Amino acid sequence: MTDPTPTSHVLPPITAILVVRDDVTTVEAAIASVRAQDYAPGVDIVVAVAPGSDGTADVVRALAASDARLSMLEFRSTSLVVGLNEAIAAARTALIIRVDPRSVLAPDFAVNAVRAMERTDAAALVARTTPVGHTPFVRAVAIAQQHRLGLGSDPLAPRGPEAQTQSAQAHVIRRRTFIDIGLYNEEIRHGQGWELNERLREAGNTVWFVPDLALEISPPTRVVQLTRSLFAEGLWRGEFARAFPEEKVLRFALPPVIVLTTIVGFILGAIGFFGGVAGALGPAAVVSLVLFALLVVPLAYVLVVLVLALSVMTRSGFRTGLWFAAVLPFIHFSWGFGFIAGFVNLEGAADTVIVDFD
Repeated sequence: MTDPTPTSHVLPPITAILVVRDDVTTVEAAIASVRAQDYAPGVDIVVAVAPGSDGTADVVRALAASDARLSMLEFRSTSLVVGLNEAIAAARTALIIRVDPRSVLAPDFAVNAVRAMERTDAAALVARTTPVGHTPFVRAVAIAQQHRLGLGSDPLAPRGPEAQTQSAQAHVIRRRTFIDIGLYNEEIRHGQGWELNERLREAGNTVWFVPDLALEISPPTRVVQLTRSLFAEGLWRGEFARAFPEEKVLRFALPPVIVLTTIVGFILGAIGFFGGVAGALGPAAVVSLVLFALLVVPLAYVLVVLVLALSVMTRSGFRTGLWFAAVLPFIHFSWGFGFIAGFVNLEGAADTVIVDFD
């Protein structure tokens, strides 16, 4: 490693970076969690602000005016990756904590990050992320994201004990190592994190999942934001799964299988139903009956969702359970359609520049 991490009895300087755009409702809490770190040297903060419309820049500017350790930089690109690269370049410490503006770090995050870097000699660390919500809708999204029949069984989601990971995330990074490999690829629309981590591994570095690094994150609070986030996540996974078929960890079959089986089951079942209504006879009647039976697939899916929603109601309240019944299919279909669009390279959907590592 080109950035040696000091031994545990000396706490090194460390910088937290945030890239924000229209995050006025959460950015103060994210920055407050950085300021509240139980870290004797303190934590420098760099906030890169993208063009927005909700006053996030004004909030960050006011915070910077009252805190000498917080610096703000504004960038004009609509790509948050540009701001992320600029924030990494602007940091002046060997270790960097990347903070999502919708997240809240545990108070011991910085200390545990330094200890983990000493222990693993990793180029990047991935934290244990817990989705949380403060309204019935957001709580339902958080529950669905963690549920094994939601996104909780995603093979790319890190879980279990401390170990090397192929996750697309990076919550703690070595600045010099990231700069040496060229930072995040600004030509890629989606999946920049996985692509960069793959470059790290190709260069002989390691990325580790460290469950002692804990943070909470709030899912998108609006349906439009949630749709874009889920579709984009599914899209890049489909693109990269197509480009790198040997990387089985990129495949997450549950959402696209649900999309295909429920839609095909409904269409073929409807054809069988109308064939029966039309009075099909002989072999045609048998075919109509078989097709009609396929309606059991979407009906079974609806039944499973309702049973899961009732379970959520008993544990998290009526309104949260009600939202869960709507949110779980929404997650499946948004992510699933994105994956299918990326995998089959639909025109206008999967125009990401794919990097060849060979």
